[in-house]
Amino acid sequence: MSSAPGPRDVLSSRLLLGVAIAVLGALLLADNLGVVDARHVLRLLWPLVLVGAGVVMVRGPDHKRARAAGWVLITVGLWIFLARIGWLHWSLWDILAPALLLFVGGALVWRSVRGPQPEEHADGADHAEFVRSFAFLSGCELRPVSRPFRGADLNAVMGGLKLDLSDARMEGDSAVIDVFAFWGGVEIHVPPDWTVTTRVTTFLGGFIDKRRPTSAPPSKSLLVRGMIVMSGIEIKN
Repeated sequence: MSSAPGPRDVLSSRLLLGVAIAVLGALLLADNLGVVDARHVLRLLWPLVLVGAGVVMVRGPDHKRARAAGWVLITVGLWIFLARIGWLHWSLWDILAPALLLFVGGALVWRSVRGPQPEEHADGADHAEFVRSFAFLSGCELRPVSRPFRGADLNAVMGGLKLDLSDARMEGDSAVIDVFAFWGGVEIHVPPDWTVTTRVTTFLGGFIDKRRPTSAPPSKSLLVRGMIVMSGIEIKN
């Protein structure tokens, strides 16, 4: 038995694509008949395509990263459209570029001055390793194996970081990795018996979990958290 479409089905990608194609056809027909200048209308309305794509992503399957990217598309599309019709007098890049630099600089300052994290005061701190790394216009590969792994603080600005924990021993049953990347990349390798939980916020970036299925029973828990700005992060085993 078929059911009525839900609210998420009403604004489907197929519907919006059909509307866009129909509007394009109507504009071309009106242009051929000499009613309107289709090129002028398209130059004015094309940002609404970004808004439509963002609406589809926001109302799509429950996925936090997709919804965040959808809101970015909606904001960018509306900003460009309102600027083109004269309602806004500032270019998107006039605001976005300085704001992005301010945000990145502030984030780096905050991560530098916030002081030691609670995880760093665990028992046996002298016999465990907390990994800190900052890559700027460079690449860095880390492979801690000499002492039990206790956690990490990884920062990459226009650079790349690789943390290989494949042969590492974790102190206790859990650890935390804080990541921040701007125009860079972070790659983390974990043992097959580690359970990985992620709380990573991405802005114009990507997060990929490339871990292969394994039959090894989970023995340790790793939390990866932080922010990725125009960058990428990969988790592998």
